[in-house]
Amino acid sequence: MKKIEHSNFIRLIGVWKTIGTVKTGKDTIALMGIDSYEFILDGHFILHKADVKMGHERSETFEIIKPDNAFDKATMHYFNTKGEEGIMHSSLINNAFEMEGNSLKFIGTINKENTKIIGKWYTKLENDTWTDFIDLILEK
Repeated sequence: MKKIEHSNFIRLIGVWKTIGTVKTGKDTIALMGIDSYEFILDGHFILHKADVKMGHERSETFEIIKPDNAFDKATMHYFNTKGEEGIMHSSLINNAFEMEGNSLKFIGTINKENTKIIGKWYTKLENDTWTDFIDLILEK
């Protein structure tokens, strides 16, 4: 098994200040918090921890990132405070960072200094179309 430090996902390692806006119908609410990424289990995986407030509601997510056989692809298994869990497939190719699961996807970019990620989360509607849900900026 490849160690994740030999993948493009090492660019995520560190603590990030997270800000954004969440669309709730016609309104938006502020999102702010911290995301951290650290090597675990002898460098075979990355543990991603997100602790954010969306309006007055706190949300925590833990995610295990496992590199696929490619340098720039990984599988992510997440768990959150709502009791939800899921699997997303991700890629970090050049500066394009994308993740997609059954009903969520993220499309963003990371700068070449690995200090800023800008992107959008999308959610899938009942008619199988995607709508933007969260605008997000992470900074180290």
